[in-house]
Amino acid sequence: MNSSKESTATLEADVNPIVWHPPSVMENVLVPEQVPDRLLDGPGVPDLSKRLIMAVDFGTTYSAIAYVALEEGESAGYLDPARIRTIQNYPDDATFGSLDDEMRSEVPTEVIYPLDRDFRKREGLVAGRKEDQPGDVPPTGTVEPEALGGPGNRLAIFGPQCNYDPDQMSIDERTSFRWGYGAHELWGMSATHADPKNKPLGRFKLLLDNSPRTQAIRDELNETLHELKRKRIIKDPHDVIADFLTCLLRHAKSELESAGFDDSYRLETVLCVPAIWSQKACRDMQTAMAKAMGQAGFQGVDVENNSIENLFIVSEPEAAAAFVLAESRDISPGDTFVLLDAGGGTVDANTYTVSATTPLRLTREVVPPGGGLHGSSYINESFRTLLRDLLADETYLESEDSTINGFIEKIMVSDFEYKLKRTFNCYSASGTKQFDIPGLRANPEKGFRKGSLQIPVTKIQEIFLERLDGIGSTMEEQIDRALEKDTKVEKVLLIGGFAESVSLRRYLSDRLKSFCRQKNCPVPTLLHPPKTATAVARGAVLRAFNKERGPRRYAKSSYGILRTEIWEEFPEHREAKKSYDRHDGLPYAVDTIDWVLKLGQEVEPVWTCRPFLCSHTFDCWPVQPLICREVLFVSDHSRDSHYQRSHPKNAGAEKVGEIVVDFTFLRTEGLIQPVERVRGANRRGRLVGRRHYRVTYTMVIKVVDRDLQCYAIYDGRVRKKCKINIASAFRPGVK
Repeated sequence: MNSSKESTATLEADVNPIVWHPPSVMENVLVPEQVPDRLLDGPGVPDLSKRLIMAVDFGTTYSAIAYVALEEGESAGYLDPARIRTIQNYPDDATFGSLDDEMRSEVPTEVIYPLDRDFRKREGLVAGRKEDQPGDVPPTGTVEPEALGGPGNRLAIFGPQCNYDPDQMSIDERTSFRWGYGAHELWGMSATHADPKNKPLGRFKLLLDNSPRTQAIRDELNETLHELKRKRIIKDPHDVIADFLTCLLRHAKSELESAGFDDSYRLETVLCVPAIWSQKACRDMQTAMAKAMGQAGFQGVDVENNSIENLFIVSEPEAAAAFVLAESRDISPGDTFVLLDAGGGTVDANTYTVSATTPLRLTREVVPPGGGLHGSSYINESFRTLLRDLLADETYLESEDSTINGFIEKIMVSDFEYKLKRTFNCYSASGTKQFDIPGLRANPEKGFRKGSLQIPVTKIQEIFLERLDGIGSTMEEQIDRALEKDTKVEKVLLIGGFAESVSLRRYLSDRLKSFCRQKNCPVPTLLHPPKTATAVARGAVLRAFNKERGPRRYAKSSYGILRTEIWEEFPEHREAKKSYDRHDGLPYAVDTIDWVLKLGQEVEPVWTCRPFLCSHTFDCWPVQPLICREVLFVSDHSRDSHYQRSHPKNAGAEKVGEIVVDFTFLRTEGLIQPVERVRGANRRGRLVGRRHYRVTYTMVIKVVDRDLQCYAIYDGRVRKKCKINIASAFRPGVK
């Protein structure tokens, strides 16, 4: 027999087993159809004259969206960073008075769930969830596979409006879903903490990070997530990510519409991911993003296949470096620098050597990435713990509508997060800081005055220095490892929201001098470019604008198709269970996976597999639609084909999409006839076989840039095609 791509069986139909019949049974169907290139090229999606690049930086503590509009005929060579805009005007962000404050471009990555299952319908968070769709109506924002790239079709930025109506929200805000600054506002009210129906969540991005350093945080998150699952508020922990992104993207969509962007612009979405994330984490993030875009009403989204049209994935440090170096003249080709991204949750460090700055391309990663949980939110945690210890015995503050925890959170939101923490200077502050707590009784030993709490600045300095020390150690580790490889670090680029801290900048500057004196090496220059809080989102736009000279295209995951193959056609079947077809009685290995695109394989920008046959069998009676379904799988470690899905070699393989073709027209138009009864013996010696229909057609799988395209071909025509974005199958930044 020939290879499986030319001769093996296909997968299961809706009800009946799907089998490949050998030449003795199917004498007229031996090889796939010839598939000329022109048949697969097709008309495609019209190349719109205008583009809108939208980059989403989903952060641990704050998130941001940046975008740029490109007009007709604009060159892809250079983009002035000053043209890149950020989404602002987030609901309830009255905290910031200055229009120039870059924090207006960020929103807290936080949510508060009510313990009320009806809130999803009330607040429009049901679209895009298959289980919530009535009948066969496609989810909001979904584009049917035949519409993707079909003749005369144009992918619009904005799809149908989702069923979100702010005027229909619950009047009682304490029983409403809150996100971003709205969550901050609600959590800053003492009465919120007296109501156990409010369930806050933050740092849920770390649900996608399975490293040991985030285990404690994930364990803490899971306590609330398990309760939300028991109450049927969510179905999966990743729903929290999708719910937050839905609200974020709805706001972005509204702002883009207000700015005059419509479906005359072709949307390209850029997703920023940490450099340390696994391919599985990137896929899960893409799935959440697809759900959110569908719920927010964006078109070009196939929710069922977790696919987003024109999706580009870029690593966060590469995106940040792209923006910083485009804005700064302090780093030149050939320089080696440490990129220190100090955010609210994690502080990440990467060391790169630069090959070119326009467009930025990093020659190599000098040493493995470093980092830790030293972000500014952990200063909040330590300060919160200090307050709890001080107030633990003041139980008289508790009432029906007030709790000690409520007073603490009010201080954290109103006084600490937006005021004290952002301006605190460890090197000049002195005295005490005062915080109002209505009803607090005087206690000089604890620093309590009537109605207010006083904390010595030295206590706050200790909290800051604990985190600053961790960041300094992370920076030193990168420089030290580079020195071990005889590589000199010339610069340290400090970016991220925490980079605005004067305490952090002063601390790192002093520590660099001390460290380099000990190592007897030149002191790197500490650079703190402006507008770095949104450097990742802005840089992702730059990186997507010009994708040339990116990483080589090696598949970091395998993609395969579920098959039913003739028994012992391949030696791998010896480990499978033999199954007999009820139509012809012959033995088969069912539910095997043929890995068409394999892990580690170098993939050209346009790559096509050899055509292969698919064959489905159906009973003649009762009459049923001739629906053929091919299921695609993905794995981050499997490479060996022809093993069953349940085999250990395919452990962890996940369904990633499917192509469904309705061939009922063949019967109604008289293009196929029933195959007469065929008799065979099963393993018990019993004769089996019945009169049936058989549908056989050709399949081709093609990769174009970051899209995997599936074509079902019959009688020289493409009968169905689907497109699945597989940007997560490559290293971030691959064209």
